Amino acid sequence: MHLARVHAAMQLEGVEPVQGALADLFACFDAAAVSLKRAALQLAAPRLGERMARSFEAWVAAPVLPCITPLANRWSMFARPSADISTRSRRCSADDSRAIARQALAAFQAQDTDGQELFLQHCLSCQDRLAFMLLRRELLRRNLGFPAGWGAVERALQRQAACP
Repeated sequence: MHLARVHAAMQLEGVEPVQGALADLFACFDAAAVSLKRAALQLAAPRLGERMARSFEAWVAAPVLPCITPLANRWSMFARPSADISTRSRRCSADDSRAIARQALAAFQAQDTDGQELFLQHCLSCQDRLAFMLLRRELLRRNLGFPAGWGAVERALQRQAACP
């Protein structure tokens, strides 16, 4: 059933569903299930990215993944995300950050000041430096300029990043 769930997660968009299903599989099987864990990781690895795949690789021949782990996410049903992940990761996924940045780009292109303000508020409240950086890069590439309040949000995010 766990391997079927990984297969089903591969049909969904983004990394998060696959990572969550894989974390659950690794949290339910120990070193005796090396072949199952390896097969699941081989299936999921292209979606996970190199760093995350290496993190799971370390658990293939290991005992069960702890129930509280940074490898789990909101798509995990058995494993739970640990508190030592970033605030942004707890509040929104990297997939969410990319989608929010795309939506914000549309707001910037349409000169939708309400949409721009919502984006900046999201970045502050979720400490979403990823979405902010993605949109910043795209605005610079397209020479669209930055709205009022952009600098204050950028400084606040830098301060948040500097605090442990």
